[in-house]
Parts: sequence; C-alpha cells; structure tokens
Amino acid sequence: MDPLDDSGEFAVTTVERRERGLSLLDDESFDCVVGDADDGLDLLSTVRERRPDLPYVLVAREDDADAEAALARGATEYLDCRSDDEPLGLLAVRVENAVASDDGDPAERRGNDSYLQKLYRTASDAELTLEEKRRRLLTLGRERLGVDVGFVSRIDGDRFEIVDAVGSHELLQSGRTAPLSETYCRKTLDSEESLTVRDAASEGWSDDPAYETYGLGCYIGTEVRVDGELYGTLCFADGPPRQRSFTDSESAYVELVSQWLQYELERRADAEVLRRQNDRLEDFASVLSHDLRNPLSIAEMYLNAAERSGDAQDFEQVRDAHERIEELIEKLLTLAQEGEARARKTPQDLSETIADAWRTTETADATLRTADDPTVEADGERLQQLLENLFRNAVEHAGRAATVEVGTLDDGSGFYVADDGPGIPEGEREAVYDHGYSTGGGTGLGLTIVRHIADAHDWTVSVTESESGGARFEIRGAVA
Repeated sequence: MDPLDDSGEFAVTTVERRERGLSLLDDESFDCVVGDADDGLDLLSTVRERRPDLPYVLVAREDDADAEAALARGATEYLDCRSDDEPLGLLAVRVENAVASDDGDPAERRGNDSYLQKLYRTASDAELTLEEKRRRLLTLGRERLGVDVGFVSRIDGDRFEIVDAVGSHELLQSGRTAPLSETYCRKTLDSEESLTVRDAASEGWSDDPAYETYGLGCYIGTEVRVDGELYGTLCFADGPPRQRSFTDSESAYVELVSQWLQYELERRADAEVLRRQNDRLEDFASVLSHDLRNPLSIAEMYLNAAERSGDAQDFEQVRDAHERIEELIEKLLTLAQEGEARARKTPQDLSETIADAWRTTETADATLRTADDPTVEADGERLQQLLENLFRNAVEHAGRAATVEVGTLDDGSGFYVADDGPGIPEGEREAVYDHGYSTGGGTGLGLTIVRHIADAHDWTVSVTESESGGARFEIRGAVA
C-alpha cells in the first residue's frame, strides 16, 4: 500500500497472488500491508521476516483467537469483518492508525499492541451491551494513557453533559453538566484532530475557565459524530501534567475508540429508527382496518337497501361511503409515507364536520344533539376521524338508542362529546387510551386513535362524567 496521495486518499496496490505481493514488497516502498483472512497469518509471518517494522493490518473472519495470534506475530492492527456492516470504513481507520503508530519505539509498540488486542476483544464481545463496552474501553484508555479520568460527553448547543465516566475527579462523573464554554471540550470541537495538552499551565491555560474549574494539567480529546452530526466528545485527562507529550500512537488509540463509539451509536440509532418505522406501520395497519369499518358498514347497509328499493338516495349514500373510504386511505398513506404526525390546521366548521362524521358512522337508532357551532383550528379529515371514533365509542357502550351530544366547553377552549351510557369508572379513565383496551366487544383502538389525533393537533383530551352519568370526552386547545 502506497502513501496517501495529494487528494488525501490511499493509493492502493492490490495483488491476488502471494508471490507477486512479496516480490513487490522487495522492489517497491509501501507504508502498510493489508492481509486477508485466507492467507493472513502465514503472510504476516513472512512479511515480518522481511520487513520487521512495516505496519501490517490483518483482516480476518474467523474468531477472536485470530486477534491474539495476529498481534502475537506482530500485526499492527486487526479487523474482524463480522464486527461491522461497513468493513471498508473501519479498514481505512485501521490503516491510518497502523501508519500513525509506526513512529513509536519498540517498547511503546508492544504496549500499544497489547491494548489494541484488549480493545478488539472488548469491542467484538457480542454478549456485552453498548454501555458495558463503553465503560470497559474508557477504563482501558485510562490505563493505556496513564491518566485518572476517561469520559464520554453529549453536547447540545452550549450544554455539556457527561454520559459515562471512569476516574476519581469529582466534577467529571456520569450525569454532571456544565456550560460548554467552561470545558476543555469546546476547543476539542475546534480542532481538526485530537486536541492534546501536556502541561496546561505552561501552554497558556492558566486563566482559562476550563482550567480554573477542573484543574486538569493534561488532556486528550476528540469529537464523536453520529451520521455526520456532532454527538459529543471522548476525552482522557488527569490533574498533574504529563512528563512527555501524547504520542501519535496514543492519539491514534483515542481516535480508534472514538470511531468504535461512533459506529455503535449509529447502529443503535439505525435500530431505533427501524423500530419506530415498524411501530408506525403497525399503527397504520391497525388504524386503517379499524376506521374503515364505519364507512364499509354504511356502504353495505345502504347497498342492501338500494337493492330492495332502487332508491337513488340509497345509492348516493353508498357513493358517499366509498368516497370516505378513499379519503381515509389517502390520508393514512400520506401519514405513513411522510412519517410526520403533526396536523396541518386550518379553520373548520365544527357543525359540518359533525354532520359528516355522524353520516359516515354506523349509529343505529342513536340521537345526535349539537349545542353550539364553533370554528375549530384543525386538519379537517383528522377532525372527522376523531369524531367518528368518539361517536362509534358512544354507540358501542351506550347502546343503539344512545343520545350523543356535542358542544363547546364552558371556558371556550374546545369542545366535548358526551353520551348517556353507563360511563367510565374513574380509575379506568386514563387506561381507555391504551392500545387494545376495551370494556366491550370492540378492538380497543378507537380511543387510542382519538388520543393520537389530539396529540397531532397539540390538543389535550380527557374523559369525565356527563350530566346523565355517561362518558364525556373533552378536547381542549381546539378553539382559538
């Protein structure tokens, strides 16, 4: 492998046959050798015989024992392809670290190799959680650098928070927060490479607020980014200054731990995004199947009537029900594709929406009463969907002959939907919004959907008792 070219990219020479590679190694100058899994250990031994000091990265796919064997035979870096979904990215890091560490003396190289071995074994241990790995690697880094403190920070604007820490410094413990402007990490973010401080007092930090607050004589830190965005920093420090500056291999070690932390955090973030997508798809399927029941039932009822009577009005009701089905499907598909739950609010005539929702809900012999005619700031389709679910809930629990009333709240902040049924016991009023909760034969989805729609509008929804002893749902924040 040739040095970095002018563009900052590696110039790479690839050979398929061992003999050809060894011949090139004898005739040309390279900064690093990368050996694959098939012939890695044997090739490593041969390279070490001919070029004892040439950095060597072993790429393996077997088990962790290969790491020990490779490092014992003199490998500078080791990469297990199973440990990452993007091995080429990690391979580039390993090569950079191997070349950087080539400047150290033999004793330092042996110490570095030992800690690299421990790092790889810890990072590739599938039985350890991210938190367990992070703490072990902070401990290893503290030992590797001979300092008291190792920590990972989370930075949000000017807010600095320590996510995890090892060491005895009182102010550098997990959960501690501070203004970023009072920390060493603010300068770490301004540095293109790891920020290193051997002796803070002699390097101009005496009057710095970070030095005054923490009293750290030596420090090394690097930023951690997740999917290209700043996450925080990885740092190691101590009160007394160091006798010597941090070496290139020590900086490379910190960078390597930072890269590992970045990959693990990105993997966790990707898993969380996938989980939310799956949850949203489940909700989408549940809501779609639940809310289509109303217009489908209406369409079936009027279709049967139309077949008997031939009345054009019955056919018109079937057409309206089908249009409602199409509207629901389009709306829910848009939400599922956008993954965006916030409602786009415009002024809506509540009385018209109530009438539309009542018409598209199977209400049997129930009676609707409206007390007021306010204007509501809402997404019209989702407001109708909310009312449909409340109407269906009232009929399911208050009976086919229920009386349902819609009116404005006394304080003018919203509206209510009340029925004259048996009501909801006070101890169960919060549980009614839980997915799957049902006191009757329903699916337990209707009121969950009501809560979701209210949340999307930044409304609050609560349940209390109506004047007749039934259930009364109060939607606040809907009336401007």
